[in-house]
Amino acid sequence: MKRILLSGVLCLSLALLVVGSVGMASVVRIAVQVEPSRLNPITYQDTETGFVLGAVCDPLIELTSEGSFTAEDAIIEDYSISDDGLVYTFYIREGITFHNGDALTGYDVKFTYEAFMDPDLGSPHHRYYVGIETVEVIEDYTVKVTLSEPDVAFLTLARLRGHVLPKAYIEEVGWEGFERNPIGSGPYKFVEHLPGRRIVLEKFEDYWGDKARIERVEFRFYPELSTAIMALETKDVDFMPEMPAEEFAYLQGRPGIGLKFGTYERFEDHRICFDKRPESIFSDVRLRQAVAYAIDQAEVIALTRGDMAVPARGRVPTFHPAYAADANAYEVDLDKARQLLEDAGYPDGFKTQIYAPAGYRERVQEVQLIERHLARVGIEAEVVTLEWGTYLDVTAEGEAPMFRERWSASVPEPISFVEVWHSESSWNPIFGTYYNEEVDRLIDEIRLTVDAEDRWALYRRVQEIAMDEVASYPLYWPLVGEAYNDELVIPDDLWNPFRRPIVNINKWSFGS
Repeated sequence: MKRILLSGVLCLSLALLVVGSVGMASVVRIAVQVEPSRLNPITYQDTETGFVLGAVCDPLIELTSEGSFTAEDAIIEDYSISDDGLVYTFYIREGITFHNGDALTGYDVKFTYEAFMDPDLGSPHHRYYVGIETVEVIEDYTVKVTLSEPDVAFLTLARLRGHVLPKAYIEEVGWEGFERNPIGSGPYKFVEHLPGRRIVLEKFEDYWGDKARIERVEFRFYPELSTAIMALETKDVDFMPEMPAEEFAYLQGRPGIGLKFGTYERFEDHRICFDKRPESIFSDVRLRQAVAYAIDQAEVIALTRGDMAVPARGRVPTFHPAYAADANAYEVDLDKARQLLEDAGYPDGFKTQIYAPAGYRERVQEVQLIERHLARVGIEAEVVTLEWGTYLDVTAEGEAPMFRERWSASVPEPISFVEVWHSESSWNPIFGTYYNEEVDRLIDEIRLTVDAEDRWALYRRVQEIAMDEVASYPLYWPLVGEAYNDELVIPDDLWNPFRRPIVNINKWSFGS
């Protein structure tokens, strides 16, 4: 009897061990260095918020790994475009529900469009939608969007940042209520946000598409990079997106630590922005040009990225046909920089500041190096680092003369890379303001030009003009490296500029 009892205890213990193992495998923990700013699809500016909301919400229309538009994994089952290019009709899938049980219909799509279009909500994407004349719900699951003039970039922007929002819920709780407890129709639902610690999501059992294979997702915040790397090595976390190049190379050089690695070209550029408002010292193009000739781009890349970056020229990466090979690259020329300073009335240089977000080590290191570059021509640029939310406020309000920025997108049409230079763009004041009448005209023409080759030529010309005037100074285009638990299975087709692993968590699994 005693032996039978012990045997039963042993079996129970083994069963609990197995259950525990399954339970651990059903949680994926993601390390992020910067805490999401605000869980609001209309107003957020940071990539980290996109990580979270990309799992909570669904896009109106999706992209293939090659960058083509598709209804797969999107809330539409089909769409059509009128012959004159003015009317887009979207046919919504029936049977999709939000996390609170409400049905997703065309009225939610219309509400989401109107939220982006509402200037009072302050979306930096507002201007992308000013060409919309009407948004109509023809039937509960059919939405017709009529434009005031044709816009070849419209489908790119029609994705609504990948988020279709619940009209009734937001009208009930308000935008602040939504930020505290966001809901969508995506594969994961929001559980909790513990400031300074983590955001937790759980699998949405009633998801309309391919159900998530992992039960729970935790975004854990690691302001100290060394702590995040240690957690990855010990498997306290399972995935780290967009890793600094130095740590990525370090981990790759340690075989047998139980990690796998992935890389992909990112539709993204890193740059230095200037406050170009009339009252700013950098409203003078000669001073921006002086800065550009003083910066050693190759040295900046060598410091933080090594072979994990391509030197930028213009804004659109080399893998896209709109890449501007003839844009000014500003090879280092200290004599020319000094002459420009003298021509502008600053023969002895001047004092200024260059800002960077404190949570991104590489960006801080880069501006510290740029500070030394500028000192060679007499420009004293004090480095200022700020917490992420404060940094966003300060730079948008014109308090930062120079600041370190990046811009990323997952779209086949690079309109957002140049649209920020349009004088009426919602992003224009955020990135320091810029006005050039010819640039405005060309950007407007881009959106009307159907022939792709002609359109790419217009993109290139915009970049050439803006670079001559140093609307911003290009640093590099990154090759993104990501490390993850070797028990985690991430499909190969997610490693590309358009369908990144981090926004397709529901396709991940543990084991074979």
